[in-house]
Amino acid sequence: MKTLRGFLLPAVIITAGVGAAFATSKPANTAAVPETGYYFDNTAPMVKCISTSVQCEPAGSTLCTWRDANNVNHNLRKKVNDATCGLPLYKI
Repeated sequence: MKTLRGFLLPAVIITAGVGAAFATSKPANTAAVPETGYYFDNTAPMVKCISTSVQCEPAGSTLCTWRDANNVNHNLRKKVNDATCGLPLYKI
């Protein structure tokens, strides 16, 4: 009986640990949802976080950019509110 308990208890603990690891892991194939990119315009009177037509994603390696009518590149960000742009966005 003692050897059965010595074998069964560690087996149950290991099985529970493996099960918990699989239950809490994030699936590898989750796709990021595209979102509209915004740029910060300090010269704008009220709304300073300006919307563009460019779609970006929250993770990546190359920053998402937009070129305005004056041929100026802007790094695009998430919108926090009308006066603040948040985290940078990346090209899809």
